Amino acid sequence: MPETLSPPPAPAGPPLAHAVVALPPEIFATLQRAVGALFRISRLPAFQALADAEGGPTARHVAGNFGVMMGYDFHLTPAGPRLIEINTNAGGALINARHSARMIAPDIARCLCRDWLPLERLEERIVEMFRAEQQAAAPGRPLRRMAIVDVDPPSQFLSLEFELYRELLERSGIACEIVDTAQLRRATSGGVTSTAHPDLPFDLVYLRDTDFLLEAERSRVLRVAWLAGEVTVTPSPREHHLLADKRRLIVFSDSKKLCELGASEADVALLDDVVPDTVSLEQLGLEAAWRERRDWVFKPAAAFGSRAVYRGDKISRRKLDEIARLGGFVAQRTVAPGEIEVGTPEGPIRMKSDARAYTYRDEILLMGARAYQGQVTTMRTPGGGFSAICVRAE
Repeated sequence: MPETLSPPPAPAGPPLAHAVVALPPEIFATLQRAVGALFRISRLPAFQALADAEGGPTARHVAGNFGVMMGYDFHLTPAGPRLIEINTNAGGALINARHSARMIAPDIARCLCRDWLPLERLEERIVEMFRAEQQAAAPGRPLRRMAIVDVDPPSQFLSLEFELYRELLERSGIACEIVDTAQLRRATSGGVTSTAHPDLPFDLVYLRDTDFLLEAERSRVLRVAWLAGEVTVTPSPREHHLLADKRRLIVFSDSKKLCELGASEADVALLDDVVPDTVSLEQLGLEAAWRERRDWVFKPAAAFGSRAVYRGDKISRRKLDEIARLGGFVAQRTVAPGEIEVGTPEGPIRMKSDARAYTYRDEILLMGARAYQGQVTTMRTPGGGFSAICVRAE
């Protein structure tokens, strides 16, 4: 059960919930198995061919690397964890790691938490992950310079995390700049760079921009250089295409289709439990969607951060008709979020929560939770925010 702690002093930045989720080891084992199964299935040639049939040039481009800090979001139910969505450039990992280190003393963590990594070792693994991405995409070309890019980075909700990454990477010998995506420029010698250093191209770009497939005009310079093999982009647009596009949940929740694509019996059986039924809104049908709306959540294929996500029990017929006309929406079977007790200056309160597995390839690097109130996950409700997860030692 979650343990409520007295709120320690918090740094400036995104809100931090003062709670520790004690995760049973068998639940964590299921999460790890699910992440592994999803990654394996996404590498199947038949699965990739199916996804590529509805993808454009950037989605189909194989650069060789994968995606740093993929995020797998789960609701923890009495029947077990249920996958709600997969995010390509999930934010909050470093903030969550440092918050967890503040909430759980190292000596307590070593006794009570399974496989607890000290913050210093976790940060080393994050740096190793960026270097592995560079070698996967450009063997023999070391990672010396990189950029973290987003739209107007100082205005972003997680701008503090950009600074934390920059400090960590530069401490590890990797020059790092934080750059507006639209301000990237062609380097004199090829590739992309910033206006501050026009002659020094970046080896790697950490894409925090939500233009996941580099299709927007602001990403044109980066897209051209990436397609030419002049710069590594992580998360790779192809990882978003293969895993984070909400249409993939339709396949991941379809046991028959997974068998046809060549998934193992064990992986199919696992995902049959873990992934809620998901269908396209067109397949469900407008009238059935309205009639059964309380059983569904409606999401656009490229949704992120709960944007344009509609709970069926709250949606109006007018809005349902509108999103049906827009097209590209999926309907996912409703799964209620978990709850945790959060400490506040006014006393403990119950809040909704989800669990996020931050991963690289098929391995979970870090677990984090988010506490919130309201219809969908948000980090802006009083008392809510990132909270720590400890996988129980027993």
